[in-house]
Amino acid sequence: MDKFTKAFFTAFIAAATLTITSLLMVGCKNTTEPEENQAYDSEATADITASSLGNESGGAGVSFADVSTLMDKGSLSGIISKGGVPNSVDATYDSTTGLHTITVDRSINSGAFSFDDTIVYKYTFFDASGQFVKNFQKGTTDKIVINVSKVRSLEKGERLDADDAATGNWTITGITSGTPILNGSYNRTGSVTFNTPNNKSRHFSYTLNLNFTNDTIVKSSDGKHTYLKGTATSDFSATTDKYDFQRHTDITFDGEGMANLVITRTNADGQSETHEIDVKVGKWIRKIR
Repeated sequence: MDKFTKAFFTAFIAAATLTITSLLMVGCKNTTEPEENQAYDSEATADITASSLGNESGGAGVSFADVSTLMDKGSLSGIISKGGVPNSVDATYDSTTGLHTITVDRSINSGAFSFDDTIVYKYTFFDASGQFVKNFQKGTTDKIVINVSKVRSLEKGERLDADDAATGNWTITGITSGTPILNGSYNRTGSVTFNTPNNKSRHFSYTLNLNFTNDTIVKSSDGKHTYLKGTATSDFSATTDKYDFQRHTDITFDGEGMANLVITRTNADGQSETHEIDVKVGKWIRKIR
């Protein structure tokens, strides 16, 4: 290789290396959450949390309503939340384990949201001695262990569009006391596109893990809705096209369809702020402070 060819080859390799390095740098996203986005990211967390808890948005509230009906009627057959029409209901029972399995295909159009989902409930009734029983009996059945999994294939709301899947595991105790207590967890993963002023056309994937501790299930004064009263916590992680962010949230349910979220920026400046959500609708209302 002569000196000219060698010099040309060396320059070509250097240029190619620089080009590849530049492309790699452009392709790598900055994982640091920008300061100017942090308040908006907390609002997005509140929106997702509201949707994940809401009755009319197809969140955990739908399942809590079903759990309430399970305690009232002992069966989920034909159970629907307001505005919902199940396309089909399929139920089985395992006499060896006491496990009921019910699959419900449900469509809901409430005005604020419309969605289709498939929900699978697996639950077991227990009496005060801890023995499983086939049927719910008022005054005798004291505990229900329930597992729920659901795929929400499409959601269109005034604030967001989401595709996601969720699982929940709850134990309801103290039923014979007249004040049932709920403990458990609810986990949701999916992707979302926002239609809000502060987060318009933003898209990201997320994971939300909710934990409920000693909450009571209460009926609204008109008897048409079911809400939680008590507290919960959640951990939220999101991946945008430019960075990742995380939030920890302390939740307080008022038992009347509203909740306050104290959201802490766990991966940013550590600041906390309080947001109010409408649990019935599954909607962020406002930032309180």
